[in-house]
Amino acid sequence: MNKARVFSSHLTVILSLVFTVFLILDRFNPLMNFVDNSISRWLLGALCLSGIAQSILHWKEGE
Repeated sequence: MNKARVFSSHLTVILSLVFTVFLILDRFNPLMNFVDNSISRWLLGALCLSGIAQSILHWKEGE
């Protein structure tokens, strides 16, 4: 259970940093379209699932 928690924590941080970079780059150059493409949608879905998994693992640890 601990390895899954560490993995989801690292995945959440990495994907959050990726989206922070995407948003900054998209702000400076909107024609590159970093935020509104299919790869970004898949990464955003992975970020959401990672956040949910991390919340569940923290919740289970507290019991």
